[in-house]
Amino acid sequence: MWVFCGGMFRSGSTVQYQIASHLIEHYARGRRITWHSPDEFEAVRLAHAAEPGWLVFKAHGLTRAMREELDRRGGRVITVHRDIRDVVVSALRKNGWTFCHVWNNGYLHRWTRRFDEWASLPGALVSRYEHLAEGLEHEARRIAGLLELPADDGLVAAVAAEYAIERQRERLVDIRTERARRIGIKFDPHSLLHFNHVASGEVGIFRRVLAPAEIRAIEDVCGGWMDRWGYPRADVTLSVADRLRRWSLGRTAA
Repeated sequence: MWVFCGGMFRSGSTVQYQIASHLIEHYARGRRITWHSPDEFEAVRLAHAAEPGWLVFKAHGLTRAMREELDRRGGRVITVHRDIRDVVVSALRKNGWTFCHVWNNGYLHRWTRRFDEWASLPGALVSRYEHLAEGLEHEARRIAGLLELPADDGLVAAVAAEYAIERQRERLVDIRTERARRIGIKFDPHSLLHFNHVASGEVGIFRRVLAPAEIRAIEDVCGGWMDRWGYPRADVTLSVADRLRRWSLGRTAA
């Protein structure tokens, strides 16, 4: 059966994939499947139809084929959410985008909607990025519990250390070296880390990076989603220039 790690963009779904894969492979209960586009899942499912055990698949988007698999054969869903304002900052830094690019291309709606689709599935394990950032031992225990795998203190501590942000940064050195050696490499097929995958991980970084008008714009569009998942408004004060900037963005994100 399949384990889907379908978290919100730039919110920790990769580390959830790594932890779930590590636990399953540690107990020889299955294995990870490397990155594929969500639209390729139907072909991936057919290719592994006869394979026993758990198969771990990461995808930000939930497709019809994935829903059908869960409805027909069951499986497990692991997902994670993050303050959408911090998600925006992370996306800007990783991809070199401007705020207007995010705003005008509908990313705010896309990112929150995709997470909500995963979180609404029966039995989904829903995590919060801010808790992952505080420490991974609790997350490892939760994932082990979902998969009905033993989670003794030694194993949990080892898993948490293996996927801590400092260790992930060490992996990036090897990925960047391999990327320089092999033209066209985009990510490590085992860890799914991109060469620029890990940023500061700082919670609340939007307060230092985004302009007041940008924070207000995100809150205007995503305020309901933020309320549902426990992210308070920043209550920023807008200057005259900030109000003009907010007005120039329009009332809704495309």
